[in-house]
Amino acid sequence: MIRAALLVLLLSGCMVGPDYQRPELEAPERWHADLDYDQLEGEPLYDQEWAEIFQDEELRALIDRALLNNRDLLRAIARIEEARAGSVIARSALFPTIDIELTGEREDESALTNDDPEQVDEFFFGPNLAWELDLWGRNRRASRAGFARYLAAEYGAQAVRLSLIAEVSLAYFDLQASEALLEINIDTLRSRERALEIAEKRHKGGLTSKLEVIQSEVELAQSRADIPPVEQAMLNAENRLALLLGEPPNHKTVTRRLRDQYVPASVAAGLPSELLRRRPDVLQAEQELRAASEAVGVAAAGLLPSIQLTGAGGYESADFGDLMDSDGEFWIVDLDIAMPLFNAGARRAALTAAESRFNQSRLAYEQVVLEALREVSDSLNQFYKAGETLQAQQDLERASAEYLSLARKRYRNGVLSYLDVLDAQRRLLDAQTGLTEARRLQLDALVDLYKALGGGWDPGALETIAESSQR
Repeated sequence: MIRAALLVLLLSGCMVGPDYQRPELEAPERWHADLDYDQLEGEPLYDQEWAEIFQDEELRALIDRALLNNRDLLRAIARIEEARAGSVIARSALFPTIDIELTGEREDESALTNDDPEQVDEFFFGPNLAWELDLWGRNRRASRAGFARYLAAEYGAQAVRLSLIAEVSLAYFDLQASEALLEINIDTLRSRERALEIAEKRHKGGLTSKLEVIQSEVELAQSRADIPPVEQAMLNAENRLALLLGEPPNHKTVTRRLRDQYVPASVAAGLPSELLRRRPDVLQAEQELRAASEAVGVAAAGLLPSIQLTGAGGYESADFGDLMDSDGEFWIVDLDIAMPLFNAGARRAALTAAESRFNQSRLAYEQVVLEALREVSDSLNQFYKAGETLQAQQDLERASAEYLSLARKRYRNGVLSYLDVLDAQRRLLDAQTGLTEARRLQLDALVDLYKALGGGWDPGALETIAESSQR
């Protein structure tokens, strides 16, 4: 018996099934090799803290509130606890289970089966042991799969956290942009109210026709019609921000203007190969793939014999008062070997299903990687194009303001008609609106790029745990 047990323990070093290997995916050497901004060197954007990039104290306070109260993030954190418990459960199968048992039994024997029937008492006290010897590595692979799912939950929570920071920032910038647009529209409304008053006075003085008054009324009515959609957009931004903060809808005002937000002139995105070790969603997908790989080994071991070691020991007596007597000591050890014989193809189908799930996870991982590469490429290009657009909009706004100033002077001198003044006003309004939108888009592009690069967190700690768990 001892020799057999030693042989089993030696064989338990074997593990059937594939060992996990990360899929080989080719990442480009640079994001955009033909563009100048891809050659920038220096500290990559993702290595900078969020507060270093967005230096608005009001925004930082909102992000802190969201990290404490956002329901999606709290759920993701709760899933970590669930996955950690699942990992402990899976690992526990590597060790024997020991229970302490106290039983009592009384049997009244049948007179039909016993010549001298009597009442028989039996009492037992002692430990019971059960241990499935991990002959083919089924439990070890299940333990690894459980730990990989735990790491996937950790990375998943980090992905939710990063997305939350980005969403709060985007909602905050939307609110700032809406307030800026409302201010522009209110200024335009007041300007057109004054224009109508002037037109009415000029008409009463016989200097202009009724047409100029009607034109001023039309422009005033248009200005009034432009305000409600902006107010609605502001309310939507407030409600979106409140939801991200884990609060009911409420009114929020921002003290800092959109045009005062700091935006770096250039950023370094680092190497594309670094992305696979930084993005939490990529790391999450890899751990899910690792868990699927280990599950194939679990299913493969199900096709092979299983060995169960059970035992019990303690005290047994027919009289409860003699239960702890030394003469009542006993022990028993059983070694059970079960060989799968017939199960209508269920275990073979389970292996096929596990292999299919692994292939699905591999494809999902590859898709996440490709999507991550695309997001960084898009966001990097968008950031620099947004900067170019902003510069063009600033030039347009200055030219439009000068155009309106000259148009008013020439109108007062009788050189231009009032229609020319109205056209200049519309161009300035469009330029101011476009400039505000360009500022918002540049900030949004910076947020999207920072998120796409996996900035704002340190994956090193979890990577160290993951590596040590596979030794």
